[in-house]
Amino acid sequence: MIEVDGLVKRFGAVEVLRGVDLSVGRGEVACLIGPSGSGKSTFLRCLNGLERFQEGRVTIGDVALDAGQSDRDHARAARRICRRAGMVFQGFNLFAHETALQNVIEAPMRVLGMSRDEAVERARGFLARVGMLHRLDARPRELSGGQQQRVAIARALAMGPEVVLFDEPTSALDPRATGEVLSVMTDLARDGQTMIVVTHAMGFARKAATVVHVFGDGAIVESGDPDRVFEAPAHEATRSLLSEVQAA
Repeated sequence: MIEVDGLVKRFGAVEVLRGVDLSVGRGEVACLIGPSGSGKSTFLRCLNGLERFQEGRVTIGDVALDAGQSDRDHARAARRICRRAGMVFQGFNLFAHETALQNVIEAPMRVLGMSRDEAVERARGFLARVGMLHRLDARPRELSGGQQQRVAIARALAMGPEVVLFDEPTSALDPRATGEVLSVMTDLARDGQTMIVVTHAMGFARKAATVVHVFGDGAIVESGDPDRVFEAPAHEATRSLLSEVQAA
């Protein structure tokens, strides 16, 4: 369902992604692990058109982002990609002046053209799914970080995406809230939701992922079944990463 071919991203003279190739099938959960600064979050932002890249191609379903596209064609493709690829950020990115319900119905009404009644019905279903139906009238300042992130997940799901991209969704949360959010994500994985997850939560990656990709210095240095990657890593960068995690 998702194909990434030869993705190269530069910020000035710095090459952040160095020819990344990756495939994700429908229903797969791909976890991207690696040290900070290895290019994982930049990679996600390239997938949904938030960052332009200098070389390569990203295809999600029948929509392609290509390095050679004009600005106009890229913007048109990025809008179509955003309907197929929901994004959950580490900083929640909720509208501060809107309630949880309003945050979730905004895009289905504006982008998908749903009526308010239809959008509300859908939003209530997804808020219930992430355990937040009882706080649908609360604004972000009235919610904990974990609750805000669960609303953000409901907002992404409300668009009916083919894939959900998670950018370190628990990095700003305390242990209890981290557990709540990872529980929601594990349930989504169990239900067959296609996901690409940048995470430092190794337990989640081992439990929920169908494949783990290890980033190192702007490239994927190793990919494989979670048990194999965690039990018998083949690359020195993976062994070093896992030893640092265990030491922490």
